[in-house]
Amino acid sequence: MLQKGFFDLSIRMLPLILLFIGSSFISYVIGEQYEPVDLWALILFLGIVCVSLFSMGYLFYTYRKEVNKDRLLLSLVKRINDLSVNISEVDEELMQSKRREDIYSYIDRRFSLLHEKGLKIEDEAEAKSQFLSTVSHEIRTPLNGIVGFTKLLKEMETSNDQEEYISLIENSSHNLIAIVNDVLDLSKMNAEMMVIEEVSFNLFETIDLTMASFAQQADQKDIELGLFVEPSLPQHLIGDPTKLSQVLTNLIGNAIKFTDAYGKINLFVENLHTTEEMTELKFSVQDDGIGLTEKQKKSIFEAYSQATSSTSRKYGGTGLGLSISRNMVQLMGGDLKVQSKENEGATFFFTLSLKKDKQHSPVIYPDFSGLSVGLALPVKSIRRQVDSNLEKYARYLGADFSFYYYEELFESDESIALPDIMIFDHHYARLAGELEFCASLECKSILLTNGSLRSRVNPTQHHFEDVVLTPVSLAKTIRILSNAQEKKQEKIFPSQTGSSQPFRALVADDNKINCKLIKIILENLDLDVTVVSNGKEAVETVKENDYDIIFMDIQMPVMDGVEASKNILAYEAKHALTHIPVVALTANTSPGDREKYLAEGMDDYAVKPLEVEALKAIISKHCTG
Repeated sequence: MLQKGFFDLSIRMLPLILLFIGSSFISYVIGEQYEPVDLWALILFLGIVCVSLFSMGYLFYTYRKEVNKDRLLLSLVKRINDLSVNISEVDEELMQSKRREDIYSYIDRRFSLLHEKGLKIEDEAEAKSQFLSTVSHEIRTPLNGIVGFTKLLKEMETSNDQEEYISLIENSSHNLIAIVNDVLDLSKMNAEMMVIEEVSFNLFETIDLTMASFAQQADQKDIELGLFVEPSLPQHLIGDPTKLSQVLTNLIGNAIKFTDAYGKINLFVENLHTTEEMTELKFSVQDDGIGLTEKQKKSIFEAYSQATSSTSRKYGGTGLGLSISRNMVQLMGGDLKVQSKENEGATFFFTLSLKKDKQHSPVIYPDFSGLSVGLALPVKSIRRQVDSNLEKYARYLGADFSFYYYEELFESDESIALPDIMIFDHHYARLAGELEFCASLECKSILLTNGSLRSRVNPTQHHFEDVVLTPVSLAKTIRILSNAQEKKQEKIFPSQTGSSQPFRALVADDNKINCKLIKIILENLDLDVTVVSNGKEAVETVKENDYDIIFMDIQMPVMDGVEASKNILAYEAKHALTHIPVVALTANTSPGDREKYLAEGMDDYAVKPLEVEALKAIISKHCTG
């Protein structure tokens, strides 16, 4: 095609070149034999010379333009060639092409093939996503039984060896669930199916619950967990609390994994900038663990990457957590970064701009002005972030906060003025008799402890006003200062009618292990439980009996949970019956599942493996009136 264009240019240029040469020669001859009568002839031939030059220039310009167009066209063909299959066939077809129309026709055919290929890839991606979702559900279903019954076993009397084995089973189950979640999340991101929600949530509650879930893991390594959320931050924001909690879960989990025993981990939530509508927050997870080299920092956020192969062998994991976390933060409008030095710990941090929820009024905290609070420490040289956090919380709430030391409290002959409340940390009172010593002061005493040490506190021997589990949050500080004496009861679901009859619950689930697990949990919460194995049985049972709440599995044979719920709603409407709350039970964690099932007429949503606290909250929400 390019050779043909050059030949056409040559044919067009030849008469112009001849005209240019002839005109130039005649003009030269006239100029040499110049006479006044030949003036117009001279001007005429000079004009022909100029027109010839201009015409040749224009032809050469159009030729170059066509050449560039052809090169761009061939470049486009090459790129399509790279995306296509059977390159040798493509080259042969181009070699035989003599006209640009042939190239256009070829490109059109290739675009059609690529479009078909793209549709096929989309179908494959959707099928892969559906496959992973189904496999995830199938894996979670038996895991639900393993985790649930392991928790029940832990509450029974066991020998030391049995307790160790049960803990190993529980840890292994949680690790497997984490791996399933990572693979599923990565699949969603690759398929661009990850959706960021915009819902109202309580920032402080979300952070507290996320941090509390790691208390047991930290206790096992005797790691000190610290938490500080600036009290001045608005409590209610608009964003995706699930994704935020998942990112923080990955970061805190990694910190615990890569921090040795007796280490320190702190979570900070700081206010960077606030306007009438928005709040810019900085989230930081700081540890004093193994840290990262400069080389490791460059690849740490890549999928399947860990610091080194030896790290992977020693600490385990898929290497997906940080990659997924960075992608989630970016989807929420931020960027996850790290500051670290080898053997000096690491700080992972990101910023998010979140809208304020104007439908909630600003929270007014209790004013503890005039209340004196003391924190007792063994020696003056101790400097801990957790102590600083407690001091900031107490001072923000108006209390007068001071540090006291064992020497002046227990060893000095001089009497000192004691505060209204003295706080002791179980971390420093592990020897026999020390707790009694701490509780003997002539002022109210509060003990901070963790899950591992909590069992050593005996209310009949250790007369503390309150025992509070770490890490200390703003809410726990308010509890300490309020010196609340009320005890939460495990079974706190009085019937709606005020009678002594327990609530009646219907459970529909085709998995026998899950049925037995939820039946045990609900019966432990004083509920009368009926179990059926599919949606059709659930509908028939509801028609014959009265229930206060229904727990409906989604994926069941004969009739699934959604169809069964619709049938129950139709039956209630037809006979003008009081609505029975229906709770969807599912092992899926896809974005939008909750909204989807609520839109189908269900009243609430619970994810397997089931958590006792989550079930208690659901029952309290729908069965107390």
